[in-house]
Amino acid sequence: MPRFYVPNPSIKNDILKIEGPEVRHIIKTLRLKPGDWITVFDGLANDYEGVIIEEKKGSVSINIKNILPSPKEPPIDITLAQSLLKGEKMDYLIQKAVELGVKEIIPFISSRTIPDYDRSKSQKRQIRWEKIAIEASKQCGRGVIPKISPIKSYSEVLDLSSPSSFNILLWEKNGIKLKDILKEKRDKIFFIVGPEGGISPDEVEQAKTKGFIPVSLGKRILRSETASLCFISIIQYEWGDIG
Repeated sequence: MPRFYVPNPSIKNDILKIEGPEVRHIIKTLRLKPGDWITVFDGLANDYEGVIIEEKKGSVSINIKNILPSPKEPPIDITLAQSLLKGEKMDYLIQKAVELGVKEIIPFISSRTIPDYDRSKSQKRQIRWEKIAIEASKQCGRGVIPKISPIKSYSEVLDLSSPSSFNILLWEKNGIKLKDILKEKRDKIFFIVGPEGGISPDEVEQAKTKGFIPVSLGKRILRSETASLCFISIIQYEWGDIG
């Protein structure tokens, strides 16, 4: 059943009126008609199943038949703090991390971050990333739109960690083996992945003082985006809903 994102949906007498960009997707792209079933999700883990009853210029009305909790949210809360990547790599990472079930993505700048940070363009970047997160959520059937945080500094990221979460820094040099931390199930993970140039020794020490555990993914040096997606996949397999 096709899915469409409508934040804060208003339902009156079992009728939900859809306006905005999703209308064109329904009418022009998918060519759906009255009588077709669709699902609307609000980004807060609620699904609204219904039948299209009317199409007008700029709006589509559906008769809501069922309101259900979204069945596809993972049981584990994963926050990814990712150093900015070059070119379209960040777009790709956000798309795939959303598909794999992260709850929040925090882009950040560290001492070895390669892309130049242009503050004037940061808002446009965030808007694009939020759109990518929405489209990825629609595609994979998620009921929650992961939060895309504004770009932070490395020190700000460290301050965002919580004592209630399992705080991990992926480090390719002297981190402990990943399999050694998988013995006890956790339901909240906050992990940091550095830039293509790696995390500096000083930044590793800063993370340790904030309670982060340096963890290695193995002998091979992975690209930053590969390391992020590899870690999420393993955690979802061991503690989440993959497999």
